[in-house]
Amino acid sequence: MDRILIIQDSPSVNAMLKFRLEAEGFSVESAETGEEGIDKTRGGHYQLVLLDYKLPGMNGDQVCRILKKESHTRNTPIVLISAQDEDKLGQLTKEVGADGYIGLPLDGKKLVERIKGFLKKGGP
Repeated sequence: MDRILIIQDSPSVNAMLKFRLEAEGFSVESAETGEEGIDKTRGGHYQLVLLDYKLPGMNGDQVCRILKKESHTRNTPIVLISAQDEDKLGQLTKEVGADGYIGLPLDGKKLVERIKGFLKKGGP
């Protein structure tokens, strides 16, 4: 079973993502801050990280850069999730070294298809 970590500061978005992904058979954990998310990756192995770009404290770009440098997460796909304009989100994805992005609001079926696509592309 693929394990996914959601790093997102909105409890309602976390709950929606977790519900949708668990319904599709994924094992899902969540963190509400960048620091908590980094700690969780050090204690567990995930096949995908969904990362909010705008987090309190340590922002998503900082979290992504840290995860891409650490040996246990450098090959884990990191997908930014944000309500940012798609062009801006695409640019941010390139700048921080993320593997892709998903814009908010999320359509449930498309979300799952995109997640499965990122998981097929690779990762540990």
